[in-house]
Amino acid sequence: MVQGAAMATVTHKQIYTEVRAYLLGLFLCPPESVIQGYQNDVPLPDQAIVMSILFEQALDVSAHYYEPADNQTFVQQSVEITMQIDFYGADSGDKARKLCNLWKSHYTTARLVSCQPLYCKDPVQMTFINEQSRYEQRWMVELLLQYNPEFSHEQTYLDMPVITLKNP
Repeated sequence: MVQGAAMATVTHKQIYTEVRAYLLGLFLCPPESVIQGYQNDVPLPDQAIVMSILFEQALDVSAHYYEPADNQTFVQQSVEITMQIDFYGADSGDKARKLCNLWKSHYTTARLVSCQPLYCKDPVQMTFINEQSRYEQRWMVELLLQYNPEFSHEQTYLDMPVITLKNP
């Protein structure tokens, strides 16, 4: 019988926090310039780097691990996340290229713990016209990474008596 389920061992919030710290270290930029997603009624900081999880997909079938002594079952699955990183400003193209070059390297794998890089798509120039009718530089990169969230739930286990068969 399944009771309440616990939160995941790795969450989107943790992934955002970890990728943000990675980007801050990679570009040595002010902390306020790396933000999560787009916020209503909040202007983008100068030279902004914006992180947005677009979607995720399962890479395998869920695995179940049982702990009868604790009345728990753990369910784990490997998940691929596509995260969009938008770079704004004069050097946005250079930053996008730097991220792509280093994403699949030991530099990145050594700095990420709750997730790991898989691959990334090449940078795309997404220049746009702002509210003042001026061109603004924007480059976009899609990163693909893997994380393995694990959930636990209570599980009631049946203790079976040991049956010994005797020879006739």
